[in-house]
Amino acid sequence: MNDNNGRQPADGAFGWKISTAVLAVLLIASLLLHAYGNRGGGSGEAVAVVNGVSITKDELFEEMAAYGGASVLDDLIRREVIRQGIEEAGTSATDEEVQARMESFAEPYGSMEAFLEELAYYGYSDELIREQVATQIKIEKIVGTDVDVTDEEIAEYFEQNRSSFDKPETVRASHILVETREEAESLLAQLEDGADFAALAAEHSLDEATRESGGDLGGFARGEMEEDFEETAFGLEVGGTAIAETSYGFHVVRVTDRTAAQEATLESARGEIVEYLTESKLADRVDAWIADREAEADIEYLMEL
Repeated sequence: MNDNNGRQPADGAFGWKISTAVLAVLLIASLLLHAYGNRGGGSGEAVAVVNGVSITKDELFEEMAAYGGASVLDDLIRREVIRQGIEEAGTSATDEEVQARMESFAEPYGSMEAFLEELAYYGYSDELIREQVATQIKIEKIVGTDVDVTDEEIAEYFEQNRSSFDKPETVRASHILVETREEAESLLAQLEDGADFAALAAEHSLDEATRESGGDLGGFARGEMEEDFEETAFGLEVGGTAIAETSYGFHVVRVTDRTAAQEATLESARGEIVEYLTESKLADRVDAWIADREAEADIEYLMEL
């Protein structure tokens, strides 16, 4: 189906709540360090060769410095400020604490494997993320995680964002993806004669991500699939089967469940709001700690960017 098997995780699922400045900064800085290493006195190591002519690491560094170098340097400085602050405080993070946080980040993706695949797509390794998660935990131990959220704050946030908590109508569907309409029509005829959908999906579907699970795509709302697939799926009753055409080919679509739209209430949204406001306040606290550390640090710039 569509990219990453149809959809991105639910809103906020970069919702792993790595939304604080600390992780963003650490990830950027760490990626740069992993990519370019310690330059020491300079490096003539080639990073590319064009018709026998080398482009060196030094040339790449100089170009990076000219375009956005000041921002990159600020990120690296902030990373070092954070490291020194943690060292001074003496906080630590256990493997068990890091694993628990990783599992909470992976939850919206359905599995740790899917989460790590998403990280790899954006260039982040499991090791790199665990390293930065450990840093985040250490900082939280310094600033504290006890955050108060009042009923007034919850009610105000709900009124300002009420529509975002409404639940849209969703359907759950399975599909068998094939190249031609003739193949799809043949499969539809077999299903009408009593063939097993999951067995046909396993045998015929071109969608490697879903064929072993009977073609199950999970639940989705309008706007998440290509138009013809969406209209076909939402036009079917539970148990109904039809053919849809998309840029991927032809789909034999079967709807397996349907959930009506639900208008949010303060009580139904309360848990999600408390979680968001708590994380937001904690992020502000962490950002303030970093800002204070930077303000107190003796930082000397030795290069004009």
